[in-house]
Amino acid sequence: MTTTNTGMADDAPSVTAEYYDDTIVDYTAWSQEGYLHFGYWRPWLNPFVRKPMLEEMNRVVFRQLALDRLAAGRIADLGCGFGAVARHGSRLFPQLEFHALTISANQVAEAQRRHGQERVTYYCRDYHQLPFADASFDGAYFLESLCHSTRPEAALREAARVLRPGARLVLTDGFLTRPLKQTSRLFQHIVTGVAHNWAVPMFHHLDQARQWSGGGCLERIDQFECGWRLGPSALHAAHLSLWHFFKLMRHQTATPWQWKHLRASAYTIALGLYRKYFRYHIMTFVRNDQPCSD
Repeated sequence: MTTTNTGMADDAPSVTAEYYDDTIVDYTAWSQEGYLHFGYWRPWLNPFVRKPMLEEMNRVVFRQLALDRLAAGRIADLGCGFGAVARHGSRLFPQLEFHALTISANQVAEAQRRHGQERVTYYCRDYHQLPFADASFDGAYFLESLCHSTRPEAALREAARVLRPGARLVLTDGFLTRPLKQTSRLFQHIVTGVAHNWAVPMFHHLDQARQWSGGGCLERIDQFECGWRLGPSALHAAHLSLWHFFKLMRHQTATPWQWKHLRASAYTIALGLYRKYFRYHIMTFVRNDQPCSD
């Protein structure tokens, strides 16, 4: 049974909410299932078919969360989009409850319209202010969503607050490997074109991310770089961007955010090639038994 909480956080609506509200139709071109993230390629997966790679990324996150070890529990998808990852998780792990949160009211409505019968609870809320009790969850993940935050430590501290001691949190995202001013002018143009047109203030710095602790109550237990695994799915963005450009031109009803989203998608491949300055990492944290500090 799926329910919706449509209360918004105090600082909404935000640029991020407007971006996702306006680009629902664009993301449908990427995945009919509603996945908004990059795929994870492994041997024996067809690099020309996106869905298996997208769902392999889900499985990587679920393995890092060690969901197969849980006999019961609650899992939080923080920045869920259409909730596709949570829905996939609810099918793979029927013993668990999945709670999916997005700041976009339109995404919640679309998830309800498409998949209201599935066992996922949706919330229209800001992940800096979670509507959950302390120590009430057994796992949580930010799948390419923490990049939207200008206060990542605050978001992680809030996620840690709702986790039980011993529960895991997984973070997947692209990171700058050095301060932006120390990169080339061309890279600055490309990364800004991707970030700002995807409503990302700027990608976080990797060295700073390695110091994140959610107020001292999260301990990083694993981290690995996997950008080359994303390459095959990122290559799909080129022809899809061209196809979607002609579609928008034909209908002539595109919003400003749709054009920005299209430009960012076109820059994606170039960004991934700058491995000197940009890397994609998956980080796993465990909630310790210490109180979170402000």
